Amino acid sequence: MAVTKNKKQSHALKALTLATLALPGVNPNALAAEAEYFDLNTMFSRYSESGNRMKVEVYQATAAIPINDKFSLKVNGVKDIISGASPIYYYPKSGQLKMQKSQASIHDVRDSQELASTYTYKGGSLGLGVGRSSENDYDSNYFNIDSRTEFNSKRTVLATGYGFSSDQVWAVDHCDTSRDNNPFQHNTHDYHCILPNTGKNWPAPFYTQDGMYKRPGVGGDKSTHQGLLGVTQILNKDALIQSNFTYSRSDGYLSDPYKEAFAPGVPGTPVIAPYSLSGFFHDSRPDSRDQFAFLTRYVQHFSKLNSAAMHVDYRYYADTWGVDAHTFEFAWVQPIYAGWEITPRGRYYTQGSADFYAPYFTAARADGHYSSDYRLAQFGAFGGGVQINKQLFDHATLGFGIDFYERKENYSLSTGKGTGLDNYSFSLFSANVKIRF
Repeated sequence: MAVTKNKKQSHALKALTLATLALPGVNPNALAAEAEYFDLNTMFSRYSESGNRMKVEVYQATAAIPINDKFSLKVNGVKDIISGASPIYYYPKSGQLKMQKSQASIHDVRDSQELASTYTYKGGSLGLGVGRSSENDYDSNYFNIDSRTEFNSKRTVLATGYGFSSDQVWAVDHCDTSRDNNPFQHNTHDYHCILPNTGKNWPAPFYTQDGMYKRPGVGGDKSTHQGLLGVTQILNKDALIQSNFTYSRSDGYLSDPYKEAFAPGVPGTPVIAPYSLSGFFHDSRPDSRDQFAFLTRYVQHFSKLNSAAMHVDYRYYADTWGVDAHTFEFAWVQPIYAGWEITPRGRYYTQGSADFYAPYFTAARADGHYSSDYRLAQFGAFGGGVQINKQLFDHATLGFGIDFYERKENYSLSTGKGTGLDNYSFSLFSANVKIRF
């Protein structure tokens, strides 16, 4: 009887632990988990910002392949289709702050492929993964290694991980449909394009592909090292607590090649080519960044409520750019009947601004760093949504989700600079199918 009880308890605790990893906002290396069955998981999601800003469609497929009782593989592929507009800079006019957006000129496709393997042994597991992601203006190659070690009769789990990525960043523009007297040269793959709003030709030669050209002198290489240390403690048969600490170090080109900062009257302000507008800086950030994050998660199972589970998360973030942030998340996983499950969730986020952020600048900075990127501003945000899943014949699961998010400067509990022009909202719709063999 004691053995049967332990087996049931172990199964319940394992299910409870895996449930925590399925929540939005939880970011473990999903490819490192063991595969006990052959699983095929496909997902589609559509992200849309208010004010005709960014739109993203995501297509993803993941296959989990068990090789034997100790070794498994996972393959993941993602395609993102990105379009829309994004803020470039802000400027004062007639006593008011104005925003200049890129108009609907952003078109990009991201392709990502990942391959991971996991070796499971008595008392733990070891995982290794590699991947590549490419866009019109960004290439990334990365790998990661992680381990999980069980102690205290499997009631305590120690997780460690390390990842490295090597990236290349640049900026592209689309050639204008009007041409000068030097049309497309098939032998050199060069366009001689008319620059936007200037009537001037872009200096040639420059590399182009599919009607796009690289902006000269913008972009560079960067590398990132990331480490993780985490502990999961099972408190009893119905509850656990988990804490993770992550540290990341990035070096190289860390600026945004598309964004600019307005600094009228600042001595030595460079002119941004090709637009020939004085008073503007390229987005310029430090060439290194240290990031720290601490996450604590509590999960409580309620067997009397049809095996419902409550998830409460808190995350603290800080970096050497002066940004600090707090995140609070809550979710309730509720099985209903006949394989139906519903998960309502909510989230609050508050962030302070970076040391070198301002909507625009009226004085020179000694360090030469200038950014008006809304992602580095002070703001707060509320989000929430619901996920509905349906189990079919023990071999398939259908899922549908909807999430909403609203960001406003005055939602923030942090300190720093920001502007109401950065306020926006977005919606996210998703659908997924998982098949198990």
